[in-house]
Amino acid sequence: MNPDLFLVRSLRRVLESAAQGKGVARSVVEEFRLSPPPWSRTAGMLLLGHPLRTSMESLVESSTAEAAMLASLIVASPRSSALLVGKSGETLAATLERWVRAKESRKLEEKVMRFRGMVTCGVLGAVTAMISSLGPLVGSLNFEGTAPAVDPMTLLAGSAAMAAIGSAILGLYMSGKGFPVNVAVTLGAFALVSAAASPLWGLTPTVLW
Repeated sequence: MNPDLFLVRSLRRVLESAAQGKGVARSVVEEFRLSPPPWSRTAGMLLLGHPLRTSMESLVESSTAEAAMLASLIVASPRSSALLVGKSGETLAATLERWVRAKESRKLEEKVMRFRGMVTCGVLGAVTAMISSLGPLVGSLNFEGTAPAVDPMTLLAGSAAMAAIGSAILGLYMSGKGFPVNVAVTLGAFALVSAAASPLWGLTPTVLW
């Protein structure tokens, strides 16, 4: 599970327990005592007698804005009505949990798009290399007695440049600043396929008429 989502869910359950009349410190201990480090230290510090604010300092200063907001609300609850804070905080916690889920879904969608972009760039490089490798062979087929000479390296260089530009544009759309990876995938597939099709370059011209 995503650590941010796990932490927000745990803090939400603390608020739900506080709304049911349990003590805030007791709810925090019950929720975090079996959690992985560093969150389990919060329960350990409370069991050792440290104040709630000191014990939850690492959660209040969390890099996740949603978790830090809920932790600050829990820390402030002893100075007011813990029952009231718990009831009002449940709605906020549910909203923040949905927000974290939405962010996680967006990150997964971005990863899928980047992967699809790399697959597309690989196919682009392979297809372009195959077509450019067949260029000299197709160019040698004519109905005259003299076949024009086609330089395979010039054709491959131009095709590789076109494929790289196309993959860069596609990478900018799907991967943003990570587009150099898409270009590398395209050029890698282009190099492999062109090397496999290199025997076609040595075929002699054929007169069809």
